[in-house]
Amino acid sequence: MLSRRALIGSALASVAAPVMGQGIVATRDARGRLRFPPASPPPVDFRALIDRPVVIRGVELWLTQPGQTPLIRVIDQDGATGVVRGSTKADGTVELFKKFAVPRFVGRDARDVFDLVRRAAREDYEYAGLPYWSALGQVEVAIWDLLGQVAGMRCAAMIGPVLRGTIPIYMSSNRRDPDVAGEIAHLQARVAETGARAVKVKIGRRMGYNTDVAAGRTAALIAGVRRTFGDAMTIYADANGAYDSVMGLEIAAMLEDHGVAMLEEPCPFEDFEMTAQLTARIRRRRYRLKVGGGENDYALERWRWLTGHRALDVIQPDPMYAGGVARNLAIMAMGRAAGLAYNPHFPRNGADTAPMLHLCATAPKLWGYQEYRSREDVLDFAHTPMLAPRDGAISLPTGPGWGIGYDPSIWRTAVRI
Repeated sequence: MLSRRALIGSALASVAAPVMGQGIVATRDARGRLRFPPASPPPVDFRALIDRPVVIRGVELWLTQPGQTPLIRVIDQDGATGVVRGSTKADGTVELFKKFAVPRFVGRDARDVFDLVRRAAREDYEYAGLPYWSALGQVEVAIWDLLGQVAGMRCAAMIGPVLRGTIPIYMSSNRRDPDVAGEIAHLQARVAETGARAVKVKIGRRMGYNTDVAAGRTAALIAGVRRTFGDAMTIYADANGAYDSVMGLEIAAMLEDHGVAMLEEPCPFEDFEMTAQLTARIRRRRYRLKVGGGENDYALERWRWLTGHRALDVIQPDPMYAGGVARNLAIMAMGRAAGLAYNPHFPRNGADTAPMLHLCATAPKLWGYQEYRSREDVLDFAHTPMLAPRDGAISLPTGPGWGIGYDPSIWRTAVRI
């Protein structure tokens, strides 16, 4: 009979090598103990969809012109490509892209993208953070486009099932302009052009310790937007971590008085306990106002806490900041299990919105209207189709991958980093 020490040694030897397909975040057992998860199948079995290896030959970062739009291109050994616009943090994460993102994927079978990302999380743990995951996440999103092109399927169908073909959008201001009248006039013009039935404005000062960019701006802006657009318009307000839980509750009361539907990221995102405290207080008052957040949260363990403690009403992970589509799907599942709604962060416009549209098309608990930049960001690369809101919504692209075709002429004038 083996001794206890021998049994333990045998067990450890059997798990000495990481298990491919291993779950990506610890789960609670029947006694509430957090344990490493067992092996689990990937959310999409790319090997069943594609019967040959899709070996990645190149992972590239380009600028359409010096200092202009970053594009991520992934090329397989047969010349098939996947392309997306880079993360909004691409310019600041070039070294991480070169040091980690390129070697993690080049020479590997793209069909194993889930395990490649899991391995990266395990082996690069000392560098984990928003810049790291943003660098890897943009490549992972491009790999989805590559796999869709090879399989001849749109990404939404690979995630499946496709629950909706059009996605209602809101006009997202993305600025804290002290000129309240000018800000409202800008939103009026964009709503008239797009037919949007919802708008989002910035309130407070970003990470501002209860301060505003101008005295009285937040209250004047909220009141002005409601007065201008009337009761039928849905309004969201984004604080970007401006308030603590005490001031946040005062702001919430003002927003509730004006019928605002969501307060996004009211407290500094790293102080997740403060956010949970504020959300609980808002719920106790039985406000209709929902608390959203999570755009800067990349750690799945943090997401387990946020969803498990219901620190938010609406979860807003970013498809790139959180490390890609696979991790976004895991976050979405955690939120769904906790009864929370999904409303991703992805401040883009035009064709750049495609990954968000595909995720929203498949999300069982999709909430509200989805983000669309109100200040037009001119896409300086040739592509089809030209996506734009019509009657306040955007149709899901129908082509393979994310559904956007990039003209080959782009690469003749772009600058490779």
